[in-house]
Amino acid sequence: MSSATSLNPSTNAKTFWDKPNQFARPPGIELRKNEVVIHGYQEFRIKNQNVTPLPVDTALWRKLHLVAPYISPVFLTDRTLLDIGANGGFFSFWACQAGARRVVALDMDENYLELIRRAQTHLGLDKIQPVHCRVQDWDEPADVVLAFAMVHWLYSCTAGFGSLEAVLAQLAQLTRSRLLIEWVAPEDPAIQSFKHTDWNPDLVKGPYTVAAFEDALRQHFSRVAIVGRTSPTRVLYIGYRQTNEITLHPALPLLAPMDRVLYSRCLALVNGVYYYSRLYQADSPDRLIKQTTGDLAVHEAQLLERLRGPHFPRVFSAEQRDGYSLLTLEKITGDCLADIVPTVAASPPQVAAFMSECLQILAELAAAGIEHRDIRLDNFIMRQGKPVLLDFGWAQTRDQPYLIPEHMGGAERIPLGPPCDVYSLGRVFQQLVPQNSQLFSPLLTPMLDVNQARGVTISQLEQILRGLPLPGQWDVPVRFPILFPPEIPLPPPPRERVSVGKRIWRRWFS
Repeated sequence: MSSATSLNPSTNAKTFWDKPNQFARPPGIELRKNEVVIHGYQEFRIKNQNVTPLPVDTALWRKLHLVAPYISPVFLTDRTLLDIGANGGFFSFWACQAGARRVVALDMDENYLELIRRAQTHLGLDKIQPVHCRVQDWDEPADVVLAFAMVHWLYSCTAGFGSLEAVLAQLAQLTRSRLLIEWVAPEDPAIQSFKHTDWNPDLVKGPYTVAAFEDALRQHFSRVAIVGRTSPTRVLYIGYRQTNEITLHPALPLLAPMDRVLYSRCLALVNGVYYYSRLYQADSPDRLIKQTTGDLAVHEAQLLERLRGPHFPRVFSAEQRDGYSLLTLEKITGDCLADIVPTVAASPPQVAAFMSECLQILAELAAAGIEHRDIRLDNFIMRQGKPVLLDFGWAQTRDQPYLIPEHMGGAERIPLGPPCDVYSLGRVFQQLVPQNSQLFSPLLTPMLDVNQARGVTISQLEQILRGLPLPGQWDVPVRFPILFPPEIPLPPPPRERVSVGKRIWRRWFS
């Protein structure tokens, strides 16, 4: 190990190194037949290849369900994971069971690392490498990095980075594919009690605010999204290092050399079946080949053939093969909208022009009887200043319903009922309007009202947009929002099978 000297916090910092968990629940372990129970900051059970939070740890239970789509064999098989602040190792053990090739459990508390060692030995596991080390002294990257409940410590307590930009720069250097990181707000009870962010005031070089945090994430990661709230004062974010993920899976046979694969990813789990999509550069430079599980590509071709004009890619051919389908379509040359928001939204008139084009897209979909059902920032390409809508795999016609993943659509998904293209487009528009600006409120209000969105007409929205008195410049400082996805109801935690008194007895006397 060697430290990243350009990012290293000051060696003169007063760090909280020796006993970082002295105010948390004390660590403990129960070794049973084919089972381990770990106590402390994390409370969980490892049994029968399953890692489950104990009912007492409701915070860990909530985090489990938010993180579940990313700690899965689809994303972790044969990949490496770095668990920063691993504590008792809940996420480290879970990652191993999800297929990770190697997991580094990094923590400053040797007592918790010893729990991981004892649990591994008892269960006959060997993929986790417990490491007693500070983040600033670790320089080995991993495919996936977890940093839960860590940012306030690294800012000015267990490390002296002194700015969120420096913290995120270090974490970006350690991340090959994606970073899952938890924001802890200044008003969080832990910070209010312990004053983590004031530990080394002389080293502070930047503010500890959510705006500074999001700016740093955007600076060091290609794409950033909010996964959800872990508590009223804590939010889980994900940062992607690459714009296009390439995860090869045997469900789709490789049809071309790797240098022609533009992306390859798992789309969703539907009715027990994982759906994958892979995009190739075709022999012709103006064409792409999409390969998908089942009939998804053929279905997309059938819908795109009902649409004409510059707002949609052209279809050249489609075919069904054994277990997958293929679609050859026009390659749209341009930039993904998610990558050029500041350019598209440089001024209110420019945003209005974009919105007008998108409302025309909705009108064209309605005329063809098509519901896209997955309108998102990522699904628009800007070609010569005009939006092109992509990815019709989950679309359907009004008279021919088609399958759809549960909770699909990310931050643009309507929180109640089936997908709604008007609402989703309103959420796209919302991301093009700086925070606190009210210039487009008359348009966004009906689009983002879950009751009005399904009833408002495109012509009504066009009329509202045309009537907006727009200045040439924004009325507020320009900071574009990162949207929260709709809340997904969580199942209740498992019921405790033994009394609290018995559990405490086991903890201290077994």
